[in-house]
Amino acid sequence: MSTTPQPDTSPTHYEIIVIGGGISGLVTANRAAELGKRTVVLEKGTADKYLCSSRYTGGTFHVCLTDLQVGPEKLAAAIETTTRGFARKDVGGAVAKDSLRLVRWLQAEGIKFVNLGHYHSFVLAPPSRTGPGLDWEGRGGDVLLRTLEANLKKRGCQIQRGTRARALDISTPGMIKLDVEQGGVSGTKRTLTANAVVIADGGFPANIELVRQHITPVPEKILQRNALTATGDGLQMAMAVGAATLGMDCFYGHLLSRDAMNNAKLWPRPYVDSLATSGILVDANGRRFADEGEGGVYLANAVARLADPLSSSLVMDHAIWQGPGTSPLVPSNPHLPNAGGTLHRANTLAELAALMGVPAQALQDTVAQYNQALESGTLQQLSPVRRTDRHKPWPIKVAPFYAVPLCTGITNTMGGLMVDQDGAVLDKNGAVIPGLYAAGGASGGLEGGPSIGYVGGLIKSVLGLRAAEKIANVIV
Repeated sequence: MSTTPQPDTSPTHYEIIVIGGGISGLVTANRAAELGKRTVVLEKGTADKYLCSSRYTGGTFHVCLTDLQVGPEKLAAAIETTTRGFARKDVGGAVAKDSLRLVRWLQAEGIKFVNLGHYHSFVLAPPSRTGPGLDWEGRGGDVLLRTLEANLKKRGCQIQRGTRARALDISTPGMIKLDVEQGGVSGTKRTLTANAVVIADGGFPANIELVRQHITPVPEKILQRNALTATGDGLQMAMAVGAATLGMDCFYGHLLSRDAMNNAKLWPRPYVDSLATSGILVDANGRRFADEGEGGVYLANAVARLADPLSSSLVMDHAIWQGPGTSPLVPSNPHLPNAGGTLHRANTLAELAALMGVPAQALQDTVAQYNQALESGTLQQLSPVRRTDRHKPWPIKVAPFYAVPLCTGITNTMGGLMVDQDGAVLDKNGAVIPGLYAAGGASGGLEGGPSIGYVGGLIKSVLGLRAAEKIANVIV
């Protein structure tokens, strides 16, 4: 029986090529197919349940930790406030306008949601937050991807697995050429063409050199809290043809036990953000280095930017451990120690400092200054300041005292290709690159900035919905 590989007879021209089979890619492709456009999704993963961040997701659709049902005006204001004006007005406005429409469209596609209260009104079902460690199979993100892929097939389109996009050529008006590899580096190389290409491959969190260039000089000392598949291929291809980028220095992630670097039971959950925003973070010298009131995502970035991202610790007292430590959604108390995470405990701060390996006097002074500022209402006079409007600061007075050695986990990059309100990629002069679009984690201009404003990863698939509709109007 011959073992000679059969030639690939699949089409080489499509109206729309989507790069990446995560939520944004499948939203884009399904909406485009729904509008009658011949579409294909290129996914470099080969497995039936190929890994990507969307399969690992916790599954909450929100805008700046705000319920989507509050209305576009309030959502737009939340984006403006959270990013302190960094978000592009057109992109922020589009997300605010269409975030609820995205969820309703997903529901029409057969996607199920549960309401867990507060801003968790739309959480993919069944929820994945069931305990520490990684738990994705059969959960919300996994079900969503399998459902959307099935819908795509029903519409006569498909995902081409094991296909990695490598280079773009935009030199021919009205057409984009895309060089791809099928079956790995030693596999088949082909050139596909399309009227439009949508990059939806998840940004660059798993590209160590890009993380080194943009986020931290020591990426080896931060935890890859993701599927290790978003390696920035689309970003680099688009940059090679003149695309502009925005907000590349920020990421979405969480604070984790340092033991998560070697203990898979401690990631992606439990994360210790609620403890960090209640207590204080200190460096190797026992001194505060960031405003804990800015929130967990901000602090995760602050830890990553330290000269040694594995040198900081969270300090708290028994009241915090028994209070915020037991907050919902896989609480640190008791999951962190039960899963093997280090939890230093001592009856005095001096004893705690010895366990942490920091100067005792420095830690005692840091805690005393923090407590006094909290009591006197002068937290804004600390250096760094401690804001109080977003997260309640707790005193550190009730023995025993606790410390958690920290690491930071990077889930998704916030920055990426500069796009307009329809996901059209822009060049360095702000002009649209004809036929080239980006959605989801590949896009920039919504999250980040000096405040490291977190808007919401899943909600960025709004740009995929809008890109499909824009392209369908252009291609006749």
